[in-house]
Amino acid sequence: MTPPVRLIATDLDGTLLRTDGSLSERVWSAVRSAMDAGIEVVPATGRPRMVAEDVIARLDFVDHWIFANGSVTWHLGRSELVRGFWLQPDLARDLITRLRRELPSAGFAVEFEDDVAYEAGFEYVVPQIPTVPSSVDLLARIDRRVQKLLVFDRTLSMDDLFVAVESVVGDDGVASYSGLAFIELAAGLVTKATAVELLATDLGISAAEVAAFGDNHNDVSLLEWAGRSFAMANGTDDAKRAADETIGYNDDDAVADKIDDLVADSLRS
Repeated sequence: MTPPVRLIATDLDGTLLRTDGSLSERVWSAVRSAMDAGIEVVPATGRPRMVAEDVIARLDFVDHWIFANGSVTWHLGRSELVRGFWLQPDLARDLITRLRRELPSAGFAVEFEDDVAYEAGFEYVVPQIPTVPSSVDLLARIDRRVQKLLVFDRTLSMDDLFVAVESVVGDDGVASYSGLAFIELAAGLVTKATAVELLATDLGISAAEVAAFGDNHNDVSLLEWAGRSFAMANGTDDAKRAADETIGYNDDDAVADKIDDLVADSLRS
């Protein structure tokens, strides 16, 4: 028999959130009900923590959060880093040098734990204009551990850019993308699945007791790993292939309906 779900790991943008970035009351209520039923709900997003504050404020009763595609696991109630995977400064600088050699028209940005540094042009590929000015010498700014390295090139399609980045980086980082116009590089072998699996182990929860929701390329590893997995109807083809089931659209609060079903199953068991 399939065990009841004890942990729900869910992507934010395009999944838990509507296309306009809002968290509906219907979804909020479903997440609250799951937590009240003793199911751990873990948002697992490509966003760094510093640009997820709006969602965190709405879901301030949720304890564990995974940011930057698995690079950071954070406990909200304790305001504490549970686990982090980092690109060390020397490696981050080396990756940029190698990538620039192969992709001379590319630009770069780096996410630190609490701020960002970027080259000119990045402001055109992000939803919100950064509050800090661009850096003329990005390599000189990389003086501490990096949460995520971002690569953008407006002359290439995302598919071509992804292939090029992967070929240069090899095992030194994990490339992914999430619907924005840049490739995201995390430390080698780190994905959302990595972070959720480690957190589940911390909590004494098996993969069979985890349900995952996602909509994009950076969710594939998590959807493949979890005991039950659900892709959004608005998701990418690779996310749908990785999931056990495709549900409705994020703008129709489809995650809420499925969470309610999981909660009901858990209460019956």
